[in-house]
Amino acid sequence: MNTYKILQRIALYSLLLFIGGIFGNSLQAQENCQLSVSGTVVHSQQQPFPGAVVFIVELKQGTTTDEKGRYHIDHVCPGTYTVICQYVGHHTDSTYIQITKSQGNLNFHLDEMEETLETVVVQGTHQENATLLPQQSLQGKDLERIQGIALGEMVKTLPGLNSIQTGPSISKPVIHGLHSNRVLILNNGIRQEGQQWGSEHAPEIDPFVAKRITIIKGASSVRYGADAIGGVIMVEPDPLPQTNKISGEINLHAFSNNRQGTVSGLMEGGLKKINGLGWRVQGTYKKAGTSRTPDYYLTNSQFEEANVSAATGYKTAKYGFDVFFSHFSTKIGIFTGSHIGNQTDLENAINADRPLVSSKFSYSIGRPYQDISHNLAKANAFYISPALGKFSLLFGYQYNFRQEYDAPSVRSTNIRFRLYTYTYELLWEHKSLLPNTTGTIGVSTVYQGNNVGGNVYLIPNFNNQGIGGFIIEKWAKNQWQAEAGLRYDYRHLDVYRRKQGSQSVISPGYTYTSFSGTLGTTYQPHQNLSINLNFSSAWRPPTAAELYSAGVHHGAAAYEKGDSALSIEQSYHTTVSLNWKPTDKLSVDIGVYSNYMPGYIYLKPDSVPIVTIRGAFPAYTYTQTNALFKGLDATLKYQFLPYLSWQGKLAMVRALNRTTDEYLPWIPTDRIENTLRFEKKKWKKLTNVYVAISVLNVSKQRRIPPTYTTTTTEGGATRTIYVGDFAPPPVGYMLLSTDMGFAWPIGKYIADIGVSGQNLANVRYRDYLNRFRYFSDEIGRNIIIRLKFSF
Repeated sequence: MNTYKILQRIALYSLLLFIGGIFGNSLQAQENCQLSVSGTVVHSQQQPFPGAVVFIVELKQGTTTDEKGRYHIDHVCPGTYTVICQYVGHHTDSTYIQITKSQGNLNFHLDEMEETLETVVVQGTHQENATLLPQQSLQGKDLERIQGIALGEMVKTLPGLNSIQTGPSISKPVIHGLHSNRVLILNNGIRQEGQQWGSEHAPEIDPFVAKRITIIKGASSVRYGADAIGGVIMVEPDPLPQTNKISGEINLHAFSNNRQGTVSGLMEGGLKKINGLGWRVQGTYKKAGTSRTPDYYLTNSQFEEANVSAATGYKTAKYGFDVFFSHFSTKIGIFTGSHIGNQTDLENAINADRPLVSSKFSYSIGRPYQDISHNLAKANAFYISPALGKFSLLFGYQYNFRQEYDAPSVRSTNIRFRLYTYTYELLWEHKSLLPNTTGTIGVSTVYQGNNVGGNVYLIPNFNNQGIGGFIIEKWAKNQWQAEAGLRYDYRHLDVYRRKQGSQSVISPGYTYTSFSGTLGTTYQPHQNLSINLNFSSAWRPPTAAELYSAGVHHGAAAYEKGDSALSIEQSYHTTVSLNWKPTDKLSVDIGVYSNYMPGYIYLKPDSVPIVTIRGAFPAYTYTQTNALFKGLDATLKYQFLPYLSWQGKLAMVRALNRTTDEYLPWIPTDRIENTLRFEKKKWKKLTNVYVAISVLNVSKQRRIPPTYTTTTTEGGATRTIYVGDFAPPPVGYMLLSTDMGFAWPIGKYIADIGVSGQNLANVRYRDYLNRFRYFSDEIGRNIIIRLKFSF
């Protein structure tokens, strides 16, 4: 594609300019994000102020003071930040703090106000994004180390998160066993809307856009609308700069397994003559060849990706606006060994130790493959009224164009999807209605039009529209916080499809309405202990794909069948979590959850594969049942020495079909990961030196529906009948990995250099959540080299 060549030249030219010294700004050394900000808050009588909110604007991270007015915020990167302190009925206090190599100490004094509301500009305030649901974030060095891989693989580093894969190049996030339409992704504040109903339709997002990725675990439909049953992933860039200084960064990544190369660049600044105006441009290019298992290459597993984005905005003390645009494009090869010509070959491929087809290394992408482009535009404005509070208006437009191509014998596009999405959201962050409370009232709308073309049928054309309104109120006093919210949503789906055996079009319509609710509380007796309890209800309507799929899904190498009688899917989610730091060396983070889901919709494997003119494929039918998900996430960390620490992570999910009293398929297995980490702030001329060694243990999935094969004879021919699944779960596995890095002065610049090793022992294994586990192993050893230059 011409876009790829253009981006290659731009990236190379920018890199040459950088190395040549065109940009003369000095680089500051980057520290690990293990610093903290702490202090006390007092009121007018100089007495401790419990329950006050202290918030770091740029990090969207905050806490409340304890009974002695003390607060403590961990995991802060070096830098200059805006810190605000607020309490209902008092003037807001805000200041700047510069965090370098030492901990930051900052005290606040809150004065009671009479009638006016202090006008303080907050980009992404705690009122808008904070929730009492469990959440975790990737930012700073932790994010930079994994930015070169796909979003679905990035979030796997956090407990309770996983990914469902389709071969080595496609993955999408899984939260507590739920994925696709049940996990909402916010791309710079906009609901990411593509063809996310497909498990092999990865999010069309460039991770290099993000400076922070926040994951909210659990049903979040009250704030973010229907579909957010499993949770929310927020991909957040930094706030736009407000100074006229031009800065930027260039990232270079190289991968040994598929010989992938990645270059990503960013530049941002402001205008000296227009105070408050900021801008940013960014771009990424990736190209990868054939992936390799320990024993063979995965034929046609190459991919190519090119992305660009731009943003600008203007902000004052009372009002502001910003606009953002991004273009994402990728071409992904589909493993050839997953497309089989007949049922006998399909059975042989499933039973074989290695694929029936093999190849050598290549960068050339052949059929079958996916070709996807995604445009996203955003406009956001806010106004702060001293009498009423803050008003925000958000508009989003997205255009998703997906093409899927079959085997080489077919010349034309087999299927193409064009999806247009328009979203609007109006928010009012109001003044206190009751003592010690804050709240948000909002209205959001969505309109989608989907047009399907090509020479095969998979899903019908459809129009989808909806509107919802919500209110969330929060209360804080002393060691307690509470949150309650209610939302009502209306959805209408019109489907357009041809009547079987006729050219006439029928257009059934579906209307869905329901309420969502949330109720939660947090008790923090002191800064080293926090206990959280949350109950949420959520729902989602069935998609057009779940209702009317009927055809070969080439990307998934499967035949999928819908059910037009499906009803709404509901969720009743309960979470209890504990964050405890009993000593300076030990920290404990544990969460348990239960999610009862009446009307749970899933792809159930059929007993007999489907044979079409395009080959033989495993067949699945969208099925509805009552399900119960429950599980445990735990993280323990112990600091043996100032430079040596250990971290253990555990994730367990259980999913039961309550209708049949059997386990559900495609649920993550138990995972235990242990990491030993050495780090030193300075060693000779190097800074931020670290070495980490990790061992990941993944057990065999034994909690599955009854799975076996039998045979039947019809017309003298014997064929295999599959019960439960097309193959038993693979055995468990253990992987060894390492990660190391440092910052190194190069002239007047400093380069961040890192090396990671995945599957160092080159273990041969298959993962239960990979839809191509029937046909091939996972990739083998992979060494990743990372270079980052900032200016």
